[in-house]
Amino acid sequence: MENAKILLKEFAAEVLSGDFNNLKHFDFKTLKDSGKYGCPDRIFDCDDTNIMRAVYVLLWGEHLPWINSQNIGNGKQYRGETMNTFHTMFGREIPEKPGYFAGLEKYSPTEEFREKVRHFGKICSMIGNYTVLPNWYANGTTLNCYRGTNHWRDFFDRFLIQLQKVLTDSPGQDGTLKELVKVNDFCFRNFKGAEEFRSYTEIMLWNDYCDPANGNPRLIYSMNYHWMNGNDPEKYFRDAALYLEKAEKIIRHRTDLICCLLEERLKPDGLHT
Repeated sequence: MENAKILLKEFAAEVLSGDFNNLKHFDFKTLKDSGKYGCPDRIFDCDDTNIMRAVYVLLWGEHLPWINSQNIGNGKQYRGETMNTFHTMFGREIPEKPGYFAGLEKYSPTEEFREKVRHFGKICSMIGNYTVLPNWYANGTTLNCYRGTNHWRDFFDRFLIQLQKVLTDSPGQDGTLKELVKVNDFCFRNFKGAEEFRSYTEIMLWNDYCDPANGNPRLIYSMNYHWMNGNDPEKYFRDAALYLEKAEKIIRHRTDLICCLLEERLKPDGLHT
């Protein structure tokens, strides 16, 4: 954990201009060419950068068994995860047309809507959009991969609803998710049961996906994605607008919570805002 603290302090000094408050607005995509804080020996992914690995350790090292900066990544015990994805709803940027996205363009959006999506691309790269999950394989997949390839289509609200079913041994469990939980029991064993699951969501700062009255995960987004139904642009724009609104609110709130927690972890070492 000390190495993680040192790296974050250096990051604050070298990248955040010595002002930890700048982390609240930092775009992690800008680390693509960073040999120190990015992904120098692997494919670049914001949620698996060296600095985010350090963040996961500092935030959750006391709660997630054996997590450290060396066992986070592809093929390792834990893996960083992007909670609200961009590509599912809007597609990838068109190489020859920066600022235009293949999925969105299928629906002939207005320039105003394009601009909202461009803005959201920066929101998606804020620290509040990243979390960490156990990463051992089952049925040829991992939690990271399975979330994006089954009928949940990477929607984090639906994933949490299904995860609660498995961890509370409730009806309607997804078979592959059940196997993934089983093989990652080193982590999930601490969060089995209704109260334990609620504790898990609180520890991981997933509260905004849960009903404040009972702590149960709830549906936040309308199920849609850019290749779902190209003949219904009205529904696509309605659902995409909802996604932009709800996801930004969640990411910004969680960003504030994470920054406050990180500052608490680092204050004994003399880092202040």
